[in-house]
Amino acid sequence: MRKCRWLGCGLALIASAAVADVANVTSGPELDYQAAVIRSTDDDARIVVFERLDPATFSGDLLLTRSSDEGETWTAPAPIIATSANERHPALLQLGPSNYVLFYLKGSGGNSSYRIWRATSSDGIAFTEQNPLVLGWATGGEVNPHAIRHADGMLTLSYQRLPTGSYVAQSSDGGATWDTLKTQIAANSQLPRIARRDSDGLYLASYQVGSSALAMYVKTTHDVRDWSAPPQPFAITGNNHDSLPVVMPDGAFALFWIRASGAHFDLAVRRSLDGATWSDALALTDTPDEDDVEPHPLVGASPGEVELYWGRDAPAGGLTYDIVREAHAPVVPDLIFGNGFEGT
Repeated sequence: MRKCRWLGCGLALIASAAVADVANVTSGPELDYQAAVIRSTDDDARIVVFERLDPATFSGDLLLTRSSDEGETWTAPAPIIATSANERHPALLQLGPSNYVLFYLKGSGGNSSYRIWRATSSDGIAFTEQNPLVLGWATGGEVNPHAIRHADGMLTLSYQRLPTGSYVAQSSDGGATWDTLKTQIAANSQLPRIARRDSDGLYLASYQVGSSALAMYVKTTHDVRDWSAPPQPFAITGNNHDSLPVVMPDGAFALFWIRASGAHFDLAVRRSLDGATWSDALALTDTPDEDDVEPHPLVGASPGEVELYWGRDAPAGGLTYDIVREAHAPVVPDLIFGNGFEGT
């Protein structure tokens, strides 16, 4: 499954924690991949939107499942965006009471057929497809959206422009319209994802570069229109994919990603107070017989742990990925001990 990442570390370890209580969100022979997750403020339900892919073509549809008991049980996955086109890479947000928005790539054929689309929902269950986003490009080729909501309601979208290039846009009306400035984060880069600390307006963007073996870099800025600062190496030894940064309750950034270990991938995380100086890597999985990909954290009240969702192929190479979940995945090594996490 480690193919071109627009469609779908040699770092010292201070601790290693194989997550202890991994549970399935989805199961079965299907290829379920890349979960986007939120916790609804309407009813406290966990809502997960994910890709279900055809293993022969890697063309996808988007399905949704919900949990009303803090992730213990999940509804049967139901298609919400499912046409003959290829629909992948969901980015899910709640904008307010009974107000949900979903962004995703959609297209069929060559690169120019792909656009980022928007769908809306009033209940977090049924979504109505709207229009592709107008981001200022004369032709198609926009993929891999990742969206965040600021405390003041502004939305920031990072996305990839094919063949390679990472960009950012903003919306002040819930994603209906966007600026068309085509602000570049980094040339010759893939899978950009962004976080913003509301307390001081600091943005952190992560992305990967390369082809077969990928390296990861980060950039920071207080001005979303100026990414001219040089990139900082984050994970440049080995093969590194699927980064996703978040802001923790104490204001620190936590950046999750996957790195190759032999023929499979495992999850890891690093933490930073300023987006420049990072902790050593904390290994979250060490599963030689399984492939762990696309970590998506759900941040709660704790500064030291998250609910973590990802795709797991067991056994590795079977292309029967399930979405799985760990309710208490650490981001701070000290919390491993005394919280049921075993060092490896």
